[in-house]
Amino acid sequence: MNEKPLIISIVADLMLSTQIDDAAHAADCEVAHPIDTAGFAAALHRHPRLIIIDAGLTNLPWIDWVQAAKDDPATDAVPIIAFGSHVDLALRDRALAAGVDRYLAQSNFFDGLPEFIAAAVREATNQPCNEPLPESVLRGFEEFNAGQYFEQHETLELAWRAEMRPIRDLYRGILQIGVACLQIERGNAAGALKMIDRATRWLQPFRPMCQSVDVDRLLADAEQLRNEINRLGLHHLSRFNRGLFPKVHLLDSDRRATNHQLTL
Repeated sequence: MNEKPLIISIVADLMLSTQIDDAAHAADCEVAHPIDTAGFAAALHRHPRLIIIDAGLTNLPWIDWVQAAKDDPATDAVPIIAFGSHVDLALRDRALAAGVDRYLAQSNFFDGLPEFIAAAVREATNQPCNEPLPESVLRGFEEFNAGQYFEQHETLELAWRAEMRPIRDLYRGILQIGVACLQIERGNAAGALKMIDRATRWLQPFRPMCQSVDVDRLLADAEQLRNEINRLGLHHLSRFNRGLFPKVHLLDSDRRATNHQLTL
């Protein structure tokens, strides 16, 4: 079963934080409350669906955190809402300049909080996972499984760009694992690790299975890639075991492997 949608709450005031927690839990969401940069990075790595910030905080570098989230292609689309004083226009401008998507007066934010949470839940759960895979995506998966990593990137990128719904991140995550394999073949360990990290974030919301893709298995195989790179060291990829390169496996609704040609 998919993990609950995650919301990051950067709010110190206990009463306000409790209101956010209550609204999130009513919508069956999990809430993370990072208190330092490492904690925020760890929460961001879990692919949150919404980030809420009290812009009046002065004891946390939340502007730096916003900029970090927006500078990373893996998280730049996560909506960030900040609330604060409606008369402090300089604070509002700083928040928006950092990358906050919406800045609201505190009263307006809490009036709309249930809908903000509901929108985050819809974003997390309204995925067409029961739809069949598009033919273009199947073609990209076949190229992926044949080790044609440059070609699969071109094919799946076209499919990703043509799809406007959040399901596009499933295709994007898979193509990035293929790019990681390509980087390994080229001896670029740092590039491969970067692609694995991004792919992991994009694929997490689609666990355990989506559009017949065994996402859990693909994530486990991607983690094995990471472990092998770290074991060999950044400068010894010539010894990398290509047998560890992942395949895209398809499952039926009972999670049994299908006989589709993709399951090699």
